[in-house]
Amino acid sequence: MATGKRPVTLGIFGGGDVSPELVCDSLNDQFAFGPEDGEGYFAPSEEYDLAVFLPAGGSVTSEGVHRVWEWAIRCELPYKVIWDETGNGHTVDVLGNVESAEDDITIVDNIGIALIEQLSKGENPMLLVISENETFDDATAEVAAAALRAEIPVHDLSRALLEITWRHLPDHTPPETPAVETEADGQMALAVVSDTPDVTLSAQEAATVTAAFTRAEELLDTIGTGLLDRIAETRESLIHGRSLLAPKPEKSVEDGHPKKTRVEIFDEKKNEWVPAGRGRPQKGVQKRRVPA
Repeated sequence: MATGKRPVTLGIFGGGDVSPELVCDSLNDQFAFGPEDGEGYFAPSEEYDLAVFLPAGGSVTSEGVHRVWEWAIRCELPYKVIWDETGNGHTVDVLGNVESAEDDITIVDNIGIALIEQLSKGENPMLLVISENETFDDATAEVAAAALRAEIPVHDLSRALLEITWRHLPDHTPPETPAVETEADGQMALAVVSDTPDVTLSAQEAATVTAAFTRAEELLDTIGTGLLDRIAETRESLIHGRSLLAPKPEKSVEDGHPKKTRVEIFDEKKNEWVPAGRGRPQKGVQKRRVPA
């Protein structure tokens, strides 16, 4: 059923961490989600319809990926999981809150490759990566490079959605510019694709144009990276200051240490308390918070 919203296929990959405030602020702003309600859920976006893919596995469900999972829950977004049948402390959350395990969990050997394949099939794909101190681990760099080769935009969530280009992946080689051989002089020439009549450049002309594009891209990357890094630093500073001013929630404490809790609802049919599960409980149900 058409919603009138712009569809986006969103994937996440990366071994780094990122603050929950930066995740929510960046993604809510990017995809136009509304304000937070009293229960911590965000109002739905009136502009975008998101299809989300999350990796699950012992080496890929990082702290940062778990933050994105928490954001998806607070936005009440259904999501699909790509799993390699390994686990860690965060994998249980990601796997346990899918709408239908049979339909929404795909088991694979290589999560990175499978993630790019799923994004390539979706509408308006976008890959979010998570860096650590502005660098990518080998697995994340490999997935980012695969996305760029598939012409999927890549953005670093740790740096306020900085756009990632080949310049940020020095150990990976971009695809070569396609060339065709002209019948006129036998030289290799660049075929220019446009809506205008076909244009063919000589090898020398193609080299001049390519060099100009490269210099322009390097200049824009240099300027843009500096500005976006400052924006990211300022944003994190503001978020931190705002969090210090916000009321602190009461914590359940046992033996001097914070105690993990979970929400349960009362199932009238079973006449017992059961885990609340994914999403917010229905209105009118009895609910309680108990030790996890």
